[in-house]
Amino acid sequence: MEKKRAKMILTVLIGILIVIIGGVSFYLVRGQMKEKNYTEAITSAKKYLAQNNYEDAVIQYKKAISVNQKDEEAYIGLAQVYLLQEDLSKAKAILNKGYGKTRSVKIKRVLDQVENEVMVGDYRTEDKSKQSADVKMDAAIYQKLVSYTFEDFKNEFGNTDNINKDKDGYLEVKHPKLDGMCYYRNTGSNKNIVDESRKTPKSTGMPEKICLNSLGMLFRNFEGSISLEKLQMLLSQRVEPVTNNKRTYIEADLEDCILRIETDSQGNVVAEDAWNEMILVNANQKKANAGYLSGVVLNAVTGEGVEEAVLAFEPVGEKGENQTVKTNGTGIFSAELEPGRYKVAVSAEKYIQEEFSCEIEEGKTYSGIQYTISPDLASGTARIVLEWNAQPRDLDSYLFGETDAGEEVLVKYSHKEARAGNQVIASLDLDDMDGYGPETTTIYDLNGVYTFQVADFNRTGTMKEHGASVKVYLPGRQPEVISINPGADVKDIWIVCEIDHGELNVMNEAPDVDRFTPANK
Repeated sequence: MEKKRAKMILTVLIGILIVIIGGVSFYLVRGQMKEKNYTEAITSAKKYLAQNNYEDAVIQYKKAISVNQKDEEAYIGLAQVYLLQEDLSKAKAILNKGYGKTRSVKIKRVLDQVENEVMVGDYRTEDKSKQSADVKMDAAIYQKLVSYTFEDFKNEFGNTDNINKDKDGYLEVKHPKLDGMCYYRNTGSNKNIVDESRKTPKSTGMPEKICLNSLGMLFRNFEGSISLEKLQMLLSQRVEPVTNNKRTYIEADLEDCILRIETDSQGNVVAEDAWNEMILVNANQKKANAGYLSGVVLNAVTGEGVEEAVLAFEPVGEKGENQTVKTNGTGIFSAELEPGRYKVAVSAEKYIQEEFSCEIEEGKTYSGIQYTISPDLASGTARIVLEWNAQPRDLDSYLFGETDAGEEVLVKYSHKEARAGNQVIASLDLDDMDGYGPETTTIYDLNGVYTFQVADFNRTGTMKEHGASVKVYLPGRQPEVISINPGADVKDIWIVCEIDHGELNVMNEAPDVDRFTPANK
């Protein structure tokens, strides 16, 4: 009887223990899901904010607050959006609510600044730890700004009737999708820049100077402040602050322009909207009758320009001539080529050599060419590079699958690394949000099956219309380029390929239902 009773007590205790373990597991899983949903909402909000899409940024920040009312970041982010919308009362209200829920000293400090009508740009850079540690020159954008004609600007950034003449005789041109102003005028040596009778730049005219509303267009990962030391590293020269006309700024003499940026007295950039101007020293120079080609060679992993890359142009057919040029310190190149079709071999030390093609017409200028090359692959790794055109603005890469060890893999903009303990399985190296790419994913463990697909973050439904391509690098092979299948009904989601233990299976199709899921949004 005693044994039976002991057995019953043991059974009851085991049952209670199972219930307790189940309850603890439930709350642990629930907590993990809550944190995941919060992080994804914050990341989406920041992406929308970077695109000036305030409406969707508000939705995502509110979603984050509904998931976790105790974290300060969502309240401060939402207040920032309200300030950018010039709605001071909503900014104060959400900060008061956030302070009540969290008692965060940071929220209180921001609230005090807002109540004193200190705007968002001032408090975003207060925390010195948030200085743009990983800031880099955006070589692709820079190359376009210094080489584009009025026609190029219209094609990429939109046509405009917003043209005025300033007191210095410049035509001020504001393109809808360019966060800045272009300035055109005829010079004593060149009267073919502006059509004075129509008060508009000529199609081949180039701006003499450009002023940007935000330095975030010129520098990747810019968060509102850059130290003088970092500026000197970015510009590859020693610059010091000077004061002229009551303004303090640094001046850098680059190969293609003179760049001036407003700073504090120590030479530090302290505001995202700091005054700046780019004086384009090579603009509107007469080109030879040959075709003129200019562009940039980019590192697929960092998005930076590749210095000292060699471009060998070899004619395909009877027309044309062999020519070799090198990129400068920012990855920019230019070449004057006889008319014809060319094979372009691009190489650099510690990079995979790649081949591209171009076609040159006599007297025509080709600006903004972008050749992306990959650093050498480590053994047992693969790389996937997404590129597209100016539109849609933000395409996103998604890699998901499972390793042979049973580790689930999901890599995307809000979850940039998949890990097994301390081992990185795959990572999103570069997330591009303003057209063209590159957006790059590297797989470090090929012992698994992974699917790669692309989604249009803003759901414009125009991915197929504007075009996109994916370049897949596998060990010991030339990269394979996959372009959207014209016969596939791709709208906002493109299923590109599968990588099965290092073997590429091209899928190149649209999903049965164009619906966003946790795996692709």
